[in-house]
Amino acid sequence: MILLSKSYGGYPVGTIAQFQSTVEASLVAQGFGTKSTGPVTPGNVTTTQVAGRAGIAGGANAVTISNTGFTTESKFIAYLSNAAVDATATGVVLITPAAGSVTFTTNANASAAIAIDWCQVEQSGLVQTS
Repeated sequence: MILLSKSYGGYPVGTIAQFQSTVEASLVAQGFGTKSTGPVTPGNVTTTQVAGRAGIAGGANAVTISNTGFTTESKFIAYLSNAAVDATATGVVLITPAAGSVTFTTNANASAAIAIDWCQVEQSGLVQTS
C-alpha cells in the first residue's frame, strides 16, 4: 500500500491506496508517496485503474468505484481481503456494474472498516492489469 503525496490514477493526495507492487515501487521512487501499512482509505473512489483495493467504512455495506471505462456489461471479481477481522460483513454478495461505475455490496454493515480486493475481467476471461 502507498500513502499518496501526489494524486495518481484518480486517487487524491492523502489517500492510502493499493496497486500492483511494481506500480507502488515506481510511485515511491518517483516521489508520489510513501509505503504504508494501511488500511486503505474507506469510501467511494473515482479512478482510472481496473483493479485495486477499496475500503468500506464501519457502519456501511457498500463502496462504489467510478471509472469512465466501466459499462453495464463489465465483469468483475471481488472479495473481502480481511474477512476474519469483521464478524458481520463476511462476504461480497452483490456486484452491480453500471455506466461509469461498479458497486460492491457486502452481506451486512461492517462493524469496522474493511477492505475489498477487486478487478475488472476482460470479456475473454483474462484479468486486466493496466
